[in-house]
Amino acid sequence: MTKKFEQVIDFYNTTTPEQWCYFLNLISDRISIPTPKNDKDGNSYIDCVGISQEAPVCPNGATIQINTEDFENHTNLLES
Repeated sequence: MTKKFEQVIDFYNTTTPEQWCYFLNLISDRISIPTPKNDKDGNSYIDCVGISQEAPVCPNGATIQINTEDFENHTNLLES
């Protein structure tokens, strides 16, 4: 294993889930998630969804929740 990957493993082993969230927040502008969708005619396609700018990443119990722009838009619609 190369030194740069050993540094990543060391980071993982020596940090907390809260620190992982902070790190993911720092790089959230570089993350996109391919998501299957259907257009109005029912045709399937893949859309790359960005990470929410308002709340990109947060702890959720024993997991880390990554919030997408679609999730943020859906949540905003529910709150309207």
